Formats: sequence, C-alpha cells, structure tokens
Amino acid sequence: MLHEVEVMERLENQRNETMSDPKFPQWMRDMNVSQSYEDPTYKLNARDVQSQYSSKGYKSLNFKF
Repeated sequence: MLHEVEVMERLENQRNETMSDPKFPQWMRDMNVSQSYEDPTYKLNARDVQSQYSSKGYKSLNFKF
C-alpha cells in the first residue's frame, strides 16, 4: 500500500513538472492534443450514484402523495 502511494505521488510530481514546462503548451498545439479532455471516471461515478437514487426504486416503498 505504501509503495502504491509513493508511485502515485511520483507520477503526480512528474505530471506537475511536465505541465509547468513552458514548452508543454507548444507541444500540445504541435501534436494537436485536445484541451477539452476530461477524465471519464467522474462521469461514470456520478452515473452510478444517480442510478442508486432512481425513482423506480421508490415505487415499492408505498409513499402516499
């Protein structure tokens, strides 16, 4: 577990160094890398959480409106 944390910290440090390099924006333009990239993990997690609160599940609770 500790090793995994160290690896993640090292990767995060490398990422920060790369993104702070003044040549990085030019490289992105040269390689035509999209700046609108989003990590899909957050959307997938949100969909899972939202599905837990689906109104279909409330029908069996017999709420009176």
